Amino acid sequence: MAEGVLLLLGTGSSAGIPVMGCDCSVCTSQDPKNKRLRASALVRYAGTNLLIDAGPDIRQQCLKFGIRHVDGLILTHTHFDHVGGLEELRVFNFKQQKPIPCLLSQESLNEVKMLFHYFFEEHDKDKTIPAKFTFHTLLEDRAKLTFCDIPLRCFSYAQSKMKVTGVRLGDLAYVTDIKEYPKTIFADLANLNTLVISALRFTSSRLQFSIDEAIDFAERVKAKTTYLIHMAHEIEHEHLQSLLPSNILPAYDGLEIAFDLRYA
Repeated sequence: MAEGVLLLLGTGSSAGIPVMGCDCSVCTSQDPKNKRLRASALVRYAGTNLLIDAGPDIRQQCLKFGIRHVDGLILTHTHFDHVGGLEELRVFNFKQQKPIPCLLSQESLNEVKMLFHYFFEEHDKDKTIPAKFTFHTLLEDRAKLTFCDIPLRCFSYAQSKMKVTGVRLGDLAYVTDIKEYPKTIFADLANLNTLVISALRFTSSRLQFSIDEAIDFAERVKAKTTYLIHMAHEIEHEHLQSLLPSNILPAYDGLEIAFDLRYA
């Protein structure tokens, strides 16, 4: 078996959409494609469920999409909208009776140790049991490996001063929270069928690609289809779609994208 599915659990920016206290036309829209949970994805392959990021909406996402087991987790980086739900995953520890393997960079592991110090402390029987993970660090900025029995490729880039990990699954790549990148990234993304990439808003940002920057990047990658994620509430789904090239589309929560591991 070489085919799998990437399910987009959330395609929103750090505040989610609707934004609390906002009455803009997107936040009050009745179009379900304008309602975006924080960015996260689920890889489904050969019976394995592999999460990419676990933000503060992960409980809602697992319930909404019927996720009944989590066999592994990849953390792209440690901003709150990508790790704020790590503690929620402890219910899968109880159900599966084992820690969840977690793949991340050494820089991200260092941050996790500060943000969730109690994960690494001896458990006191009089305290609540925390989530449990076995952490597997990426030793290089670019690597091919097998994680949770899924062959994949990881590569690094930056969001301001924070290192971020991108993931390639055969002919699909998931690239969130990108702003600065090495030239080698285009070798890592060569011959793609599908690129999933973040694009915050039309105006520039010091931390994220704008819509135009994402389009320029996608045109350099030359994937057959590109989906935009991590979109803020300035983005209305149908309006953005009307402005984009035919092979670049705004993603939405619940979108399923097939990938084939035979092609890389």
